[in-house]
This record gives sequence, C-alpha cells and structure tokens, in this order.
Amino acid sequence: MANKNLQERIRKTQDENWELLTVLGMTWEDAGKLSEYDRGYLLLKAEEIKEAHKQRKQLLTDTQRQVAEQQAAQ
Repeated sequence: MANKNLQERIRKTQDENWELLTVLGMTWEDAGKLSEYDRGYLLLKAEEIKEAHKQRKQLLTDTQRQVAEQQAAQ
C-alpha cells in the first residue's frame, strides 16, 4: 500500500515536471527544484497558456473556415 502511494506521488511529480518542461520550457532539473508554492503557481500559469493556445487555435480554425466559405460563395 505504501509503495503504491509512493508510486502515485512520483508519477504526479513527473507529470507536473513534464507539463512545466513542455509548456513553459523549463528544464527537468529546474522543475524538480521548485517549492510546492512555486510549482503550484507555475502549473496554474501553464494551464492559462494552454487555454490561450486552445482559444487561438479555435479562432484560427474559425477564420479559415469563414475565408473558405467566402471564397466558395464567390
């Protein structure tokens, strides 16, 4: 049981480090050195960045669709 809890904590930390690495461009080493407070803050910022990216992607898709529709109507 304790081993399973340890594995889950390690997996969670690794998943968080991966998100910080891929979204914010941090190194694995720097992500591992963060305090819990800083880790939480940066993970929130990473979520904000991902949401902004998702919105930009949707806007681009919508714009491309509108242009295609306008061109087809001409």
